[in-house]
Amino acid sequence: MNSITAQSGFAHLDDLPCYVLSCGQAKAVISSYGAHLLSYQPKAGTEVIYLSPEAEWRNNSPIRGGVPLCWPWFGPAAAELNPEQQKLPNHGVVRTELWQMVQKSIADNSVSIEFRITTNGLAYQDAPAALSLTLVLTETDLSLTLNSDQAVQQAALHSYFRVDSVHQAVVCDLTGLYLDKVQAGKEFNQSTEDLRFSHEVDRIYLDTSDQLTLKDGKASIQISQQGHDASVLWNPGAEKAAALKDLPDLGYLDFVCVETARLDLNNTKPLHLVQHIRYLGQLE
Repeated sequence: MNSITAQSGFAHLDDLPCYVLSCGQAKAVISSYGAHLLSYQPKAGTEVIYLSPEAEWRNNSPIRGGVPLCWPWFGPAAAELNPEQQKLPNHGVVRTELWQMVQKSIADNSVSIEFRITTNGLAYQDAPAALSLTLVLTETDLSLTLNSDQAVQQAALHSYFRVDSVHQAVVCDLTGLYLDKVQAGKEFNQSTEDLRFSHEVDRIYLDTSDQLTLKDGKASIQISQQGHDASVLWNPGAEKAAALKDLPDLGYLDFVCVETARLDLNNTKPLHLVQHIRYLGQLE
């Protein structure tokens, strides 16, 4: 039976305000704290999303893992968004705010929930900004849609995907130019279509396709994108993982981030960023 139920806490995150969505065998858990997706199981016992066992949420901490929402900047705030050079948090200001659940729907073939938030007093704007995050779950897939009425901004759906081993993971259908943040943002051209993770990876792929595929040696996930101008691929590797207090030292082995992003500050269209996740099942 399809359903949406409120729940206090998830995994080790005590008292975290959450909603559990069920559609057939599929299940998702999302928190109103950051409108943060924590879990997606297309069928019982099959978890697609990685959540760090050392993630925290109290004391204004962003949750490590799941799908954090980055807005209105990605990484450090760009100079255009922070002209007064204030000390601002990485990846924006909405990850650690409580969003309001404004709508939920239960149908025969899907369930959906919508969260909204209005922000005031950001460094680069005088007027409040309204954002919404909508999650739609069906028996076969899950989609996240982030909308905003503001134009000059950056945004990303910073998805952590669980893998059996990062050394077996490969993201397919990636070609063309990318900025390598491990090498000071230098620009490179990737000639092959596959990216493997033998070491730290922190790349911004420009003008990526509308569909990517993540394979981890055992299973395959299709990641479709809309409203994006980039895809960010990230895994901290052993050294940086050991320095992160909310990630186990070997936690980097268990996930790959495939992020749907809009990073061009010259884009004047209102934000409409979509990531669509479909579990394709076990590899032959």
